[in-house]
Amino acid sequence: MNREQKEGFPSTQEKLPSFLQNHPDGATVSVSVQPKARRTEVVGVQHGELRIKLCAPPVEGAANRECLRFLADLTGTAKSRVRLLYGDKSRKKVILIQGTNAERLVEIFEALGYGEERPSPTSNGS
Repeated sequence: MNREQKEGFPSTQEKLPSFLQNHPDGATVSVSVQPKARRTEVVGVQHGELRIKLCAPPVEGAANRECLRFLADLTGTAKSRVRLLYGDKSRKKVILIQGTNAERLVEIFEALGYGEERPSPTSNGS
């Protein structure tokens, strides 16, 4: 048990959305990408991952480069400080954003309207 838990404070990790984690070099973002979309955009949080549509095709690393560029722009981080840790050839990826922490990214994503997962709206059949 760490000191925060002993003193009755909630653990920092408990406050973080499921797609964000602190890392010794910064923070990681778990993403699920959909390549070849009409435009690059965040579409929400699903199954503990930030869902991103990418306008780039999954050919010769184009989708990975677009994902890294997009997250760098979204978080205001230099492109050289955003790198792919896992998922080079997968739709599910883990991206490291260096020089920040997960708490700072929470502020950014919440300002954009992407916090923790929300239930999907139900269809009214129209």
